[in-house]
Amino acid sequence: MDLNLSVEDAERLDTLLRVIEELDPDAQLPGGESPETLDAVEQKLGRPIPAQLREWSRTVGGGASLVGGNLRTYAAIKAPRVPGPYLATARNALRSREWFVPDEVIPFGSDAGGDVFGIWSPAGGAARPLVVLSGAGDGTEDVPSCAVVGEDLYAFLSGWIAHYVYAADEELAEDVQDALGLSLDLQGIPEEIARSAGQHLQACLRWASPSLPDLVYDPDKGWPLSIEAVRELAEAPPDW
Repeated sequence: MDLNLSVEDAERLDTLLRVIEELDPDAQLPGGESPETLDAVEQKLGRPIPAQLREWSRTVGGGASLVGGNLRTYAAIKAPRVPGPYLATARNALRSREWFVPDEVIPFGSDAGGDVFGIWSPAGGAARPLVVLSGAGDGTEDVPSCAVVGEDLYAFLSGWIAHYVYAADEELAEDVQDALGLSLDLQGIPEEIARSAGQHLQACLRWASPSLPDLVYDPDKGWPLSIEAVRELAEAPPDW
Protein backbone atom coordinates (compact mmCIF):
# COMPACT_ATOMS: atom_id res chain seq x y z
CA MET A 1 0.00 0.00 0.00
CA ASP A 2 1.14 3.55 -0.73
CA LEU A 3 2.47 4.91 2.57
CA ASN A 4 0.89 8.30 1.81
CA LEU A 5 -2.58 6.74 1.68
CA SER A 6 -4.56 7.29 4.88
CA VAL A 7 -6.23 4.42 6.73
CA GLU A 8 -9.62 5.89 5.84
CA ASP A 9 -8.74 6.04 2.15
CA ALA A 10 -7.45 2.46 2.25
CA GLU A 11 -10.83 1.38 3.62
CA ARG A 12 -12.66 3.38 0.94
CA LEU A 13 -10.56 1.74 -1.77
CA ASP A 14 -11.25 -1.69 -0.30
CA THR A 15 -15.00 -0.98 -0.53
CA LEU A 16 -14.64 0.07 -4.17
CA LEU A 17 -12.67 -3.08 -5.00
CA ARG A 18 -15.28 -5.31 -3.35
CA VAL A 19 -18.03 -3.56 -5.32
CA ILE A 20 -16.13 -3.99 -8.59
CA GLU A 21 -15.62 -7.70 -7.84
CA GLU A 22 -19.32 -8.12 -7.01
CA LEU A 23 -20.30 -6.53 -10.32
CA ASP A 24 -17.93 -8.77 -12.28
CA PRO A 25 -16.46 -11.70 -10.28
CA ASP A 26 -14.48 -12.85 -13.32
CA ALA A 27 -13.05 -9.44 -14.15
CA GLN A 28 -9.38 -9.59 -15.00
CA LEU A 29 -8.33 -6.15 -13.84
CA PRO A 30 -4.90 -5.23 -15.19
CA GLY A 31 -3.40 -4.19 -11.85
CA GLY A 32 0.22 -4.59 -10.99
CA GLU A 33 1.63 -1.19 -11.93
CA SER A 34 5.01 -1.38 -10.23
CA PRO A 35 6.40 1.36 -7.96
CA GLU A 36 9.19 1.85 -10.49
CA THR A 37 6.69 2.41 -13.31
CA LEU A 38 4.68 4.87 -11.23
CA ASP A 39 7.89 6.69 -10.23
CA ALA A 40 8.70 7.01 -13.94
CA VAL A 41 5.24 8.46 -14.57
CA GLU A 42 5.84 11.04 -11.86
CA GLN A 43 9.10 12.04 -13.52
CA LYS A 44 7.27 12.45 -16.82
CA LEU A 45 4.50 14.49 -15.20
CA GLY A 46 6.90 16.62 -13.19
CA ARG A 47 4.86 16.14 -10.01
CA PRO A 48 3.80 13.36 -7.62
CA ILE A 49 0.83 11.19 -8.52
CA PRO A 50 -1.85 11.84 -5.86
CA ALA A 51 -1.85 9.00 -3.32
CA GLN A 52 -5.38 7.81 -4.14
CA LEU A 53 -4.62 7.58 -7.86
CA ARG A 54 -1.25 5.93 -7.27
CA GLU A 55 -2.82 3.18 -5.15
CA TRP A 56 -5.69 2.76 -7.65
CA SER A 57 -3.12 2.30 -10.42
CA ARG A 58 -1.17 -0.19 -8.31
CA THR A 59 -4.19 -2.33 -7.43
CA VAL A 60 -6.62 -1.92 -10.33
CA GLY A 61 -4.30 -0.77 -13.07
CA GLY A 62 -5.14 1.07 -16.23
CA GLY A 63 -7.23 0.09 -19.19
CA ALA A 64 -9.93 -1.33 -16.89
CA SER A 65 -13.47 -0.94 -18.23
CA LEU A 66 -15.95 -0.55 -15.37
CA VAL A 67 -19.73 -0.27 -14.78
CA GLY A 68 -20.91 -1.38 -18.17
CA GLY A 69 -18.20 0.50 -20.03
CA ASN A 70 -19.20 3.84 -18.50
CA LEU A 71 -15.73 4.39 -17.02
CA ARG A 72 -12.29 3.44 -18.25
CA THR A 73 -9.15 4.30 -16.32
CA TYR A 74 -5.87 4.84 -18.13
CA ALA A 75 -2.83 2.58 -17.98
CA ALA A 76 0.29 4.21 -16.54
CA ILE A 77 2.40 3.86 -19.68
CA LYS A 78 2.02 2.49 -23.19
CA ALA A 79 1.68 -1.28 -23.15
CA PRO A 80 0.84 -3.99 -25.73
CA ARG A 81 -2.90 -4.43 -26.38
CA VAL A 82 -3.80 -1.67 -23.91
CA PRO A 83 -5.41 1.34 -25.62
CA GLY A 84 -4.36 4.87 -24.76
CA PRO A 85 -4.33 7.54 -23.60
CA TYR A 86 -1.82 6.78 -20.85
CA LEU A 87 -1.37 8.42 -17.48
CA ALA A 88 2.14 9.67 -18.28
CA THR A 89 1.26 11.32 -21.58
CA ALA A 90 -2.52 11.82 -21.61
CA ARG A 91 -2.50 15.61 -21.23
CA ASN A 92 -0.26 16.17 -24.25
CA ALA A 93 -2.00 13.47 -26.28
CA LEU A 94 -5.42 14.98 -25.63
CA ARG A 95 -4.23 18.49 -26.39
CA SER A 96 -2.84 17.28 -29.72
CA ARG A 97 -6.44 16.33 -30.58
CA GLU A 98 -7.60 19.84 -29.68
CA TRP A 99 -9.04 18.67 -26.36
CA PHE A 100 -8.03 21.25 -23.80
CA VAL A 101 -6.83 19.94 -20.44
CA PRO A 102 -5.63 22.51 -17.86
CA ASP A 103 -1.99 22.33 -16.77
CA GLU A 104 -3.06 21.55 -13.19
CA VAL A 105 -5.01 18.42 -14.19
CA ILE A 106 -3.64 14.86 -14.37
CA PRO A 107 -6.06 12.97 -16.67
CA PHE A 108 -6.80 9.45 -15.41
CA GLY A 109 -9.81 8.18 -17.34
CA SER A 110 -12.84 8.78 -19.51
CA ASP A 111 -16.49 7.84 -19.76
CA ALA A 112 -18.31 6.00 -22.53
CA GLY A 113 -18.77 9.22 -24.47
CA GLY A 114 -15.08 10.09 -24.34
CA ASP A 115 -15.31 12.89 -21.76
CA VAL A 116 -12.06 13.13 -19.81
CA PHE A 117 -11.66 12.97 -16.03
CA GLY A 118 -8.59 14.20 -14.19
CA ILE A 119 -7.36 15.12 -10.73
CA TRP A 120 -6.54 18.74 -9.98
CA SER A 121 -2.92 18.39 -8.91
CA PRO A 122 -0.73 21.43 -9.65
CA ALA A 123 3.04 20.96 -9.71
CA GLY A 124 3.34 23.24 -6.68
CA GLY A 125 0.81 21.26 -4.65
CA ALA A 126 -1.34 23.04 -2.02
CA ALA A 127 -4.70 22.41 -3.67
CA ARG A 128 -7.66 20.11 -3.11
CA PRO A 129 -7.47 16.96 -5.29
CA LEU A 130 -10.78 17.66 -7.01
CA VAL A 131 -11.89 15.41 -9.84
CA VAL A 132 -12.45 17.58 -12.89
CA LEU A 133 -14.24 16.77 -16.12
CA SER A 134 -12.57 18.63 -18.97
CA GLY A 135 -14.62 19.57 -21.98
CA ALA A 136 -13.59 20.69 -25.43
CA GLY A 137 -12.49 24.25 -24.68
CA ASP A 138 -9.96 26.57 -26.25
CA GLY A 139 -7.89 27.13 -23.12
CA THR A 140 -9.43 30.47 -22.24
CA GLU A 141 -9.39 30.86 -18.46
CA ASP A 142 -12.84 32.43 -18.12
CA VAL A 143 -14.77 30.31 -20.67
CA PRO A 144 -16.85 27.45 -19.19
CA SER A 145 -15.20 24.17 -20.21
CA CYS A 146 -15.03 22.14 -16.98
CA ALA A 147 -17.13 20.52 -14.28
CA VAL A 148 -16.10 19.37 -10.81
CA VAL A 149 -17.48 15.87 -10.26
CA GLY A 150 -15.82 14.79 -7.00
CA GLU A 151 -14.05 16.12 -3.93
CA ASP A 152 -11.43 13.42 -4.48
CA LEU A 153 -10.92 10.30 -6.62
CA TYR A 154 -12.60 7.78 -4.32
CA ALA A 155 -15.59 10.06 -3.77
CA PHE A 156 -16.02 10.43 -7.52
CA LEU A 157 -15.74 6.67 -8.10
CA SER A 158 -18.32 5.97 -5.37
CA GLY A 159 -20.85 8.40 -6.81
CA TRP A 160 -20.21 7.37 -10.41
CA ILE A 161 -20.59 3.64 -9.68
CA ALA A 162 -23.65 4.24 -7.48
CA HIS A 163 -25.40 5.76 -10.50
CA TYR A 164 -24.07 3.65 -13.37
CA VAL A 165 -24.49 0.32 -11.58
CA TYR A 166 -27.93 0.19 -13.26
CA ALA A 167 -26.23 0.06 -16.65
CA ALA A 168 -23.77 -2.61 -15.47
CA ASP A 169 -26.14 -5.00 -13.70
CA GLU A 170 -29.63 -3.92 -12.70
CA GLU A 171 -30.14 -6.98 -10.49
CA LEU A 172 -27.07 -6.16 -8.39
CA ALA A 173 -27.85 -2.45 -8.10
CA GLU A 174 -29.34 -2.59 -4.60
CA ASP A 175 -26.49 -4.70 -3.17
CA VAL A 176 -23.83 -2.47 -4.72
CA GLN A 177 -25.50 0.73 -3.60
CA ASP A 178 -25.90 -0.66 -0.07
CA ALA A 179 -22.20 -1.59 0.00
CA LEU A 180 -21.28 1.93 -1.06
CA GLY A 181 -23.60 3.36 1.57
CA LEU A 182 -25.81 5.24 -0.89
CA SER A 183 -28.68 6.92 0.91
CA LEU A 184 -32.03 5.18 0.48
CA ASP A 185 -33.69 8.22 -1.09
CA LEU A 186 -31.31 7.84 -4.07
CA GLN A 187 -32.09 4.17 -4.55
CA GLY A 188 -35.16 3.52 -6.62
CA ILE A 189 -36.86 1.88 -9.56
CA PRO A 190 -34.49 1.73 -12.56
CA GLU A 191 -37.17 2.82 -15.02
CA GLU A 192 -37.91 5.94 -12.97
CA ILE A 193 -34.22 6.78 -12.56
CA ALA A 194 -33.68 6.36 -16.31
CA ARG A 195 -36.25 9.09 -16.95
CA SER A 196 -34.19 11.56 -14.91
CA ALA A 197 -30.72 10.06 -15.34
CA GLY A 198 -28.90 13.40 -15.36
CA GLN A 199 -30.52 14.48 -12.11
CA HIS A 200 -29.80 11.11 -10.47
CA LEU A 201 -26.14 11.20 -11.51
CA GLN A 202 -25.76 14.70 -10.13
CA ALA A 203 -27.45 13.68 -6.87
CA CYS A 204 -25.16 10.64 -6.49
CA LEU A 205 -22.07 12.78 -7.09
CA ARG A 206 -23.27 15.29 -4.49
CA TRP A 207 -23.95 12.49 -2.00
CA ALA A 208 -20.41 11.18 -2.45
CA SER A 209 -18.82 14.64 -2.12
CA PRO A 210 -20.56 16.37 0.80
CA SER A 211 -17.95 19.15 0.87
CA LEU A 212 -19.20 20.22 -2.60
CA PRO A 213 -22.89 20.99 -1.95
CA ASP A 214 -23.06 23.17 -5.06
CA LEU A 215 -21.67 20.50 -7.37
CA VAL A 216 -23.34 20.88 -10.77
CA TYR A 217 -22.91 18.37 -13.56
CA ASP A 218 -25.54 17.24 -16.00
CA PRO A 219 -24.09 15.35 -18.98
CA ASP A 220 -26.89 16.72 -21.17
CA LYS A 221 -26.12 20.36 -20.34
CA GLY A 222 -22.37 20.65 -20.80
CA TRP A 223 -19.72 22.05 -18.48
CA PRO A 224 -20.63 24.97 -16.20
CA LEU A 225 -17.24 26.09 -14.81
CA SER A 226 -14.30 27.99 -16.21
CA ILE A 227 -10.74 26.92 -15.45
CA GLU A 228 -10.32 29.94 -13.19
CA ALA A 229 -13.46 28.99 -11.25
CA VAL A 230 -12.13 25.46 -10.70
CA ARG A 231 -8.78 26.88 -9.60
CA GLU A 232 -10.47 29.10 -7.01
CA LEU A 233 -12.49 26.16 -5.72
CA ALA A 234 -9.41 23.92 -5.51
CA GLU A 235 -7.36 26.51 -3.64
CA ALA A 236 -10.12 27.45 -1.19
CA PRO A 237 -10.28 25.63 2.16
CA PRO A 238 -13.08 23.04 2.34
CA ASP A 239 -16.32 24.21 3.93
CA TRP A 240 -16.93 21.38 6.36
